[in-house]
Amino acid sequence: MVLEEDDLYKVEQLIFDGGHEIYHILKPDWDGEDNLFEVASVEGFQHLKNLKTIVYVSTCSLEVLKPFEKAGIEIR
Repeated sequence: MVLEEDDLYKVEQLIFDGGHEIYHILKPDWDGEDNLFEVASVEGFQHLKNLKTIVYVSTCSLEVLKPFEKAGIEIR
């Protein structure tokens, strides 16, 4: 599947949470004890023109989310 520009306009929220099912689909034996899915940068989020909120639970440091704050995107 290829993401098209129209798909990017549909994104209104991103959730940073290592507990979601997708991680175990991608790596079934992942135990969450390493940094395999750690987010180091959010560069490129500007393509998500309708992004309004970020839900933060885990998978990155709060420092990584600073660009969202600077862009006026709500972090919960």
